[in-house]
Amino acid sequence: MNNKLAFNIFKYLASFALAGGLIYVLFKNQDPVKLFEEIQKADSKWVVLSMIFGAWAYVSRGLRWIILIDSLGYKSSKLNSIASVSIGYFTNLLIPRAGEISRCTSLNQVEKTPIDKLLGTIILERIIDFIALLIILLATLVLKYNTLFNFYSTLVAQENNSSEKGIAYIILLSILTVLIACLLITKKYFSHTTIYKKTIDFYNGLKEGLASIKNIKNKTRFWLHTLNIWFMYFLMTYICFFSMQETSHLTLSDGLFVLVLGGIGMVIPTPGGVGSYHAIVMIGLSVLGVGTIYLGEGGDQSNPALLFPTIVHVAQTLVAIIMGSIGLLILFLSKKKKDVTS
Repeated sequence: MNNKLAFNIFKYLASFALAGGLIYVLFKNQDPVKLFEEIQKADSKWVVLSMIFGAWAYVSRGLRWIILIDSLGYKSSKLNSIASVSIGYFTNLLIPRAGEISRCTSLNQVEKTPIDKLLGTIILERIIDFIALLIILLATLVLKYNTLFNFYSTLVAQENNSSEKGIAYIILLSILTVLIACLLITKKYFSHTTIYKKTIDFYNGLKEGLASIKNIKNKTRFWLHTLNIWFMYFLMTYICFFSMQETSHLTLSDGLFVLVLGGIGMVIPTPGGVGSYHAIVMIGLSVLGVGTIYLGEGGDQSNPALLFPTIVHVAQTLVAIIMGSIGLLILFLSKKKKDVTS
């Protein structure tokens, strides 16, 4: 067994172990029957609407992908592109970060577009998504400044009084200043390390990816799809607030706050965000005054802070399974049709 294979096996085992550990901690004192009963109490029409918004994000991402593929001089049908995107999301439920590969290989099977070219478009998409999440985070910082600090304070188990806020900000600013100073002073020594090279590679890739946007033929459609994707992500979270009485009073800015936390939870390398999404959204909702983060014996068996992310995650997992299954069928029929005509 070579080192790369051993590392990949360890990486996936660690990912599943992390997800399993989080799920155990979150649900070990939950009665499965009681939890299922509480989920059934949710207003299904809002959950279904959330699923529709989630599915539409897949469609929009597939249509946006065609624009990137077209900029490379290749053609792809809308249906095959959307199907491949759906298969990618479905794969991510089983193997973290494998969706990008399955998405490219799936489309390559029916369209014969080179996989390396397709992977290049995925990298650009990830850059755009990263920037979009950063912009939303900054917007949330402006709109929910105190809430974000309370979230931070909850994570480090501090009291949220004004003096500690000032001290915390001073400490964080001091640490950041020291790190930057050390980086500048030791750059010539640090530049030979792997982490420095990876950081520089990421920065260079970011610049190259953004520069390649100028080759896109229909920039307006590209950015409209990008905006629509994130708007759908927001709606599929916000609309679920109305499925539960405990969250129905939350505002649009609260929805933005939960969207950012959920995005971070999905970035954490667990299969389909299992555990990580639940944990971070639960803490966020408790900061908003919904439910609690107490998970010990005698805890709330119908804790809305844990129930809400469970409902959203189950709904979007169903979307991934349904859309992925339809995508597999579409590509199977498309490949079969091409084999017959060729």
